[in-house]
Amino acid sequence: MSNTIIDKKAVKEIGAEFFKLRREKSLFIYQVAKKTAMPEKIIEGIELGRYIKYGKIRRLAKFYDKKIYITLE
Repeated sequence: MSNTIIDKKAVKEIGAEFFKLRREKSLFIYQVAKKTAMPEKIIEGIELGRYIKYGKIRRLAKFYDKKIYITLE
């Protein structure tokens, strides 16, 4: 049983947004990893929509000076 409550489409959208933010700032994954103290593989997994944990996306959002809002539908 998975403890993820976010559907696959949302995970991909979140990942694409983080990828876009990183590209807009002309950063490489290794630079984000160093500044967030997160492994490169985790950041890559998030950006590719393969991995999502609230604590990790919150840390990335904070790094990019963004907020996370959750909508129930």
